[in-house]
Amino acid sequence: MGMRLIPVTLAVTLGAVSIAAGLFVTVASSAFSLGSDTELLHGVSLSIAVGSSFLIWSGDKGKPRPSRFAKLGILVTTVTALWSLSTVPMILTQARHIAAGSPFCIAHHAPNSPIEALHELRGFSFYTVSTGYKSTSEWYFHGLMIADHPEEQRVYNWSPRRWRFNLVERPDILIEPVRNACVPT
Repeated sequence: MGMRLIPVTLAVTLGAVSIAAGLFVTVASSAFSLGSDTELLHGVSLSIAVGSSFLIWSGDKGKPRPSRFAKLGILVTTVTALWSLSTVPMILTQARHIAAGSPFCIAHHAPNSPIEALHELRGFSFYTVSTGYKSTSEWYFHGLMIADHPEEQRVYNWSPRRWRFNLVERPDILIEPVRNACVPT
């Protein structure tokens, strides 16, 4: 596409260093915070994407020569990106089904933090890094849905592993409040 190719040896070196550094940072941050599966998947796929981009950009004598590893890395990155994007319609469909016509809102688990745009519902955006700091008295949810059902207000937690909203049985006993995240409309 008109860009100058980089030598294969340089591409392999840059790719290996960027993947190693990315994996080190991902594993280190997960070890210190007891990170979630989504956080690990996010870090690993990002590291592979950066490393693969160097390998795709490599060539010799003006001809691109991406390796099989580069093509596999781009495939893995594409699959994880599609998973992240497919979370948006899954969240919206489930929220509308659970709300059943009642007012609802979707938010991050923090005071006054409603979701304001669709891109915030991506799998790699709609999770918390605070889940690693769980103790017996604190708990952070990946995402919340609050629905004003006719009989009562209900709070639901988004589970990225199970790809669904789960009812929070007793939301008012949590130290980190959940009802102040957004206002159902």
